[in-house]
Amino acid sequence: MVSAVGQALEQESLSLKSGDILVIASKVLAYSQGRLAKAKSDEAFRELIKKEADQVLEEGDMVLTMKNKVLIPNAGIDRSNVPEGQAVLWPSEPFKSAEKIRKELMGKFGLDRLGIVISDSHCQPLRMGTSGIAIGWAGFEGVYDARGSKDLFGREMVYTKVATADNLASAANLEMGETDAGVPFVLVRGAKVSFTDTPATADDYFISPDECLYRSLYNFK
Repeated sequence: MVSAVGQALEQESLSLKSGDILVIASKVLAYSQGRLAKAKSDEAFRELIKKEADQVLEEGDMVLTMKNKVLIPNAGIDRSNVPEGQAVLWPSEPFKSAEKIRKELMGKFGLDRLGIVISDSHCQPLRMGTSGIAIGWAGFEGVYDARGSKDLFGREMVYTKVATADNLASAANLEMGETDAGVPFVLVRGAKVSFTDTPATADDYFISPDECLYRSLYNFK
């Protein structure tokens, strides 16, 4: 993966700088991990989804699942931009993978600060179209807690947390595209984030079903 990033930067006459954030398409990371599986029919594809999902919530045209503490259709499995009869799974351990890539790139380019985002496309309830979501990140605080801060009129914020990593993934998604754009990496420079060496995990973004605003819509068992 690191060599692929280096080649991509060289092709664009770019180099990583301290304070940059590199957004990596989840499918590229999955390919590098060999996360391809056979899915020669719709039935086989559906069985693969059930096998990979942590929990199946509802089956329709797509299968609504939980995977890595993310509510996602089809356990994140995709059949686009893969060879016929195959499907690409979500990458293994996206947070640990992001941290490993971060450390290797920092060493290669002599950096003291670098952020990594592993991104995928995602759909929101009652919203048409897809946007980006971070399924893993490293090197910065992926969720900014704004509770306790004041608004323009001095009122204290009670609930607000900013999904920094998701926002970066969604912005990068505009460049990566959804079809044949073939853009595996997006370099973000000058983003207002808080860098940290503390490893991130899925617990940093997860809200339990009991606490979620949309809990009445989910069929958790």
